[in-house]
Amino acid sequence: MAPSPAPAVVPWRTTMRERHLPVLRAAAWAALLDHLGDEDADLSVEPPWRHVRRLSVPGVERAEQTLTIRDDGDECHLAWCIGLTAEVDDPAADALLARLGAEGEALLDEVAARVGP
Repeated sequence: MAPSPAPAVVPWRTTMRERHLPVLRAAAWAALLDHLGDEDADLSVEPPWRHVRRLSVPGVERAEQTLTIRDDGDECHLAWCIGLTAEVDDPAADALLARLGAEGEALLDEVAARVGP
């Protein structure tokens, strides 16, 4: 019996943004949840450090947003990442990732503003 063919590999593209926050991780987590709200698209919510949500992005088969908060004692580090299915050498995907990266920056700015200076 011949072996089954390997499944097709779906290419993923990612971009990431990060922000240092001068607050405890619990405060950053609360601000993050206040900003995000509760949605059916949440894939994983792991308090107080990880939140994953499926996003609807026109023209993209699958897109996922991940936010993680690293505990640094009296401070924390917030990281935002999006992964989406897209061809590696697709200029349209490059433009889309740049736009989504700007949206990720805005999300980080909003969370930072909610927790203070």
